[in-house]
Amino acid sequence: MLSVSIGCAAARPTPYRRTLPRAAALAALALLGACSGDEVIDPPFRDQIKPRVSIAKGNVVADTLLSVTVNATDNVGLKRVRLLFAGGITAAYDTVMVSAVTSLAFNVTVKVPSNAPIGATVNARTVATDGAGNVSDTAVVALTVGNLEPPQAVITSPVANSPVVSGKALVLSLSAKARYRVRTVGYQISGAYTVADSLVYASPLRDSIAILDTLTIPDSVRGATISVTPFVTDSLNQRVLGIAVPYAVQSSVSANTIPVVRTGVSPRVELSDTIFVEATDPVGIATIGYEVRTLAGQILVADSVSATGAFSTLVRTFRARIPATVFPTPVTVAGFARNANGRRDVARYGSGALRADTVQVVAGYTNPLPAGGQIADALYVPRTDRLYLTNIERNWLEVFNLADSTFRTPIAVGSRPWGLAAWPRNRDGVMGDTLLIANSGGTNISYVNLNAGATGREVYRYPLPNIMVYSITSVRAAQTDQIITQRTAYDFSDRPQFVATTCAGPVAAGAACGDVILVYSTTPTPGQSTPFPNQGTLRWENLNRQSSHFFFEQAMGQTANRADTLEIERYAAGGVGADSVLLPARQRVTLGDGSSYSYSIVARLDQLAFRDTTFVRNSGNFRRVVMGEGGPVRGSRALTYDVTRGFETTPPIPVIDRGVSRPVDVTDFIANTFARVQGVGINFDGELNAVKGDSTYLFDNALRLQGILQSRPSAGGLDFHPLNTGVNAIPLRTRLSFVASSEPVIEVFDTFCYRKVATIPIRDPIIGPVRATVRPNGQLVLVGATVRGVTLVALPDNATTTCQ
Repeated sequence: MLSVSIGCAAARPTPYRRTLPRAAALAALALLGACSGDEVIDPPFRDQIKPRVSIAKGNVVADTLLSVTVNATDNVGLKRVRLLFAGGITAAYDTVMVSAVTSLAFNVTVKVPSNAPIGATVNARTVATDGAGNVSDTAVVALTVGNLEPPQAVITSPVANSPVVSGKALVLSLSAKARYRVRTVGYQISGAYTVADSLVYASPLRDSIAILDTLTIPDSVRGATISVTPFVTDSLNQRVLGIAVPYAVQSSVSANTIPVVRTGVSPRVELSDTIFVEATDPVGIATIGYEVRTLAGQILVADSVSATGAFSTLVRTFRARIPATVFPTPVTVAGFARNANGRRDVARYGSGALRADTVQVVAGYTNPLPAGGQIADALYVPRTDRLYLTNIERNWLEVFNLADSTFRTPIAVGSRPWGLAAWPRNRDGVMGDTLLIANSGGTNISYVNLNAGATGREVYRYPLPNIMVYSITSVRAAQTDQIITQRTAYDFSDRPQFVATTCAGPVAAGAACGDVILVYSTTPTPGQSTPFPNQGTLRWENLNRQSSHFFFEQAMGQTANRADTLEIERYAAGGVGADSVLLPARQRVTLGDGSSYSYSIVARLDQLAFRDTTFVRNSGNFRRVVMGEGGPVRGSRALTYDVTRGFETTPPIPVIDRGVSRPVDVTDFIANTFARVQGVGINFDGELNAVKGDSTYLFDNALRLQGILQSRPSAGGLDFHPLNTGVNAIPLRTRLSFVASSEPVIEVFDTFCYRKVATIPIRDPIIGPVRATVRPNGQLVLVGATVRGVTLVALPDNATTTCQ
């Protein structure tokens, strides 16, 4: 759009005649002559206002094009607008006006050369010049080849036009992001003085960065304006400028300001939680702090720190020590600050009203993961008084020391560690010095020696075997009606997911463990054989004898109009164990009279595999295991396993593990619960199990339903009191279970009366495993994974139940 302005007005008739002096008449003639010929401008009235120009990314176009929109204006008339592209591509656009144009808007589209790399940054710059020779400021916009998001840098604090004081340090808050990772982030200053600063990062680079940097204003800069421009350079050395932010510089003597205070605190705080306070004042902050009061105004705790007053912005994160004993307890939190001139103020709302945040003090202490990530499973080891957590995004075990509530050096293991369990020692629940970790990103189990190094070290990776399942079905040929035998192979993922440890041997208290049998679920993949994509399996591995078993017992039986005979084979990996037939398709059984018959296992194929994320937990005495089929739908299955029951002794090759739940018990459990499984739990001796879904269902080791806990569905887990034994645990204080909720609480239930006996408020809902432990000093501790890290809650071990 072109807007044209006319420089001279047309002559008008006047209503009366007036005689002009000769000098005035000559001046008027000279003025009229100027309108029809070359422009004559008297020097005192020369145009000194420079044009304004802006540029923005144009409408979305094809990946092979780049588009920008330019707007330019001038108070008298534009002469020239120039546009330059540099970086990933080079191009120029130049337009010269031949008439008086005060505003101009146009769109430019440039074709990208085929050799331009995708993601390369292109800086588009434009500048305008008017008829008097005034040149505008340069407007810049960053584009990328392929119309991907370009690197960005922005100053987030202080806001534009904030006053700054000479001789004081200004804290700049900058953020930057880049598709190809941030290598350098910094700023450059123009105006009253010039300076630049930046931070350079080394590998591993991140795709986004937020930093605080200190900018000291020289004493010589007063009564002027500075312009701070952020910039970012990515790993391809592409440098992009952000939007410049202006600040007015003044002296501390003329600044009559009071501190602006901002308080940051969670709506639910723990006893030792953090309180964030930020104070800003151009003359500098000398003191910053906070106060915690009761709702009646009584002060509970306060803290502050002093500074030199050299910084105009001061940020402190305080670790509170709130003396509360009842949870939840409502309190108010307010921040305050004093500037270098001695003026004090507290946090306020935008309206100017005093701000005091009302928060709830809750139980627990949350520790963020030192390097971030996601926790999949957790285990407490009493001997070390440490909690071990699998961090599937960092490929290591987090080590949390309960004695001082600190994270220690993590233990590197295999790829995407998921479940973990301890090597069993005896039936009293004594753990060995080795942890077993399921590396779900591979097909192996990590052995971690807790006595090696400062926190432990991986010493071996047990290679799990490839187990193949075959179905053998007899069908009639369509044309000849002849009986045809079909053998179909089913290839499942062998990647472990959740694990549980059991051991063979006597079941008496204190009895030493024999062979260690590791029960595990597998991580499903879309590449598994039809009809089993994205379905897991259950198996056990005898780690001493290097032998295997594939759980098929729950699927034994015949479907309508079909009979599928199973055959299962083990293919050893890494030379561990041997290739073997776990389940032959047919065995010949000889009777006492010399006659014989064929023996085969017939199974319902649709019951052989399990939905995604099958949970597995072992009892504290390493005898039993509970398994729960995960997934987003109802009607999930649950199984139990008892390592002491052994195999059926007939036919000649024992193939049926009597420790696995019978098919009739599995289907009966579905009929009694019809639940969606979101977690499982098992008490110390395995006599009582739990699956968590829309409610929490308690059942014995034969899958017979015992009762329902009215818990809320959530992504968090559950656990029993570590000393909970039998269906009716004695002493009564151990007859408890702890269930995560969708709310920021842990619900405590009586496992015999099925009633809620307590609710423990915490800061955030638990979204991962829940573990209940008794430390060597007798303290009962709950541990849960939340979005902020690991939450520990110390409980009095004197909870009372609601019935005898």
